[in-house]
Formats: sequence, structure tokens, C-alpha cells
Amino acid sequence: MSEGVVFVVGDNLAGSSPSAHLLSLSELLSGLRDGLVREPWPVLVPEQGVERYERDLVRDRLRRLGLPESILQDPPIPEVLGCAEVHKHNPDNVLIAGLHKVEEDLFHASLRVSDRQEMVLDHASSAHVTAMVITEMVRQMSLAIGERYLLGTTGVPRRFIINSLETSFSKFLLPLPARIEYRLEKLSAKGPDRIRFQGRCDVVQAGITAASGSMDMVVMEETRSAQIEERQFLEALPLLAEDRQCETLPAG
Repeated sequence: MSEGVVFVVGDNLAGSSPSAHLLSLSELLSGLRDGLVREPWPVLVPEQGVERYERDLVRDRLRRLGLPESILQDPPIPEVLGCAEVHKHNPDNVLIAGLHKVEEDLFHASLRVSDRQEMVLDHASSAHVTAMVITEMVRQMSLAIGERYLLGTTGVPRRFIINSLETSFSKFLLPLPARIEYRLEKLSAKGPDRIRFQGRCDVVQAGITAASGSMDMVVMEETRSAQIEERQFLEALPLLAEDRQCETLPAG
């Protein structure tokens, strides 16, 4: 096993890593079992997809084999946002951690990808964070900015509606530490529960912007949004039914 620094990531995030310095959790555990970890000791650094439970598995394996537990680093795990701020039900699907305000219109956070994240579980294996995960990260970051910093706390149910979403990719994003930088670009308010805002979201890794996204959203009261949705539903349904009826009519 490679000496020096070895990054350990979740099995579903490692893919077919071309480097001995990036291993999946299962590869590490197998290497420990097979006696491949020996002096000079590598520095094992847990990264994306290797959280408290997985770190305990590695420590337990080191302890059982009589290997120094100190070779496993224990960097702090940033606190993920609450599910309500990013509109998810399962904490494993939350991609934003450590959100904080830097300047009036600038916000930073850390990318956190669980090995059990929904899009990670259902995607062809690769050694980078996929475009769909990054796109979802842009959505979650935008929601979190709106919920935490832009809206009032009136208690009125509200709905976030996406007007537009653009993403671009400059380089492959590895399943290693990455900073999210969000810049609020436009904001118009018509009350504490009715706003429209747009921001740019950059994902920075090793000082290089790997991907960027821009999302334009409107937030309105749930009752108003439901009225619009119902009206459009009732307008579209007869037209769709008519189209289907025409398709099933016998020719001639």
C-alpha cells in the first residue's frame, strides 16, 4: 500500500481510482486484512463518504491487528445543514455543510457527499463526483441561502420554484475536500414570504474552480403556488386527453 498520504473515500465514490493514493473503504480494509499496510506507515485521511461510523470501522481493524491507530487522521466533520433548509427528507442526501456568511452577498460552505447519497447509489461507477450531484448541490445551496438568509420567519408555508438553472464544468471534481462559494447576484422582494433571487455557485478544489452553477428562483406563499399549479393542471389535462383520444381513433 502506498506510503505517504492515502485518501480513503466511500466505496461508491472511489470508482476505478487510477492512483494508489486514493482508495475505497473496502480496499483499505482488505489491505489491512492482507497485511499490506506496514512501515513506513502511510497517513490515512478519511474523505467524502467516510464519516464517523466508517472511521470507527478502520480504527477497530487497526486495533485488532495491532497497528498504530495514529496513522488514521481524524479531521473534523463539518455539520451538515438541516433537511428543512435544503428540502430533503433523508440526511444522507444533504450535500451542504458548514454554511456561513463571509460578506454581505458572499457565502461559503463545504461539499459533503455521503456514500449513501441517492444519486451516488444509482450511477455508473467513476472516480469523480458526477455532474448530477454537483447540479443538485447548486440547487441545495440556493435553497439554503434563501431559507437561512433571505426570508423572514413569519411561519407562512412557502414554496421555492426554479425559473432557470445553468451549470458548467471545468475539471473533474475528486471526492475530496471542496469549498462552495455562493455569490448573491439579484434579489427582489415583495414581502417577507415573496421574493425572487439569483446567485452564482462555484465549487473550488485545490484552489481551482471545478464547476459553476447559477439558479434563478422565486419564493411565494404555498397557497398562491398551489392555485397556480391547480389552474395550469386543469388547463393542460383536457388538452392531453384530447391528444390521446386522437391517437387512439381508427385511421380512415
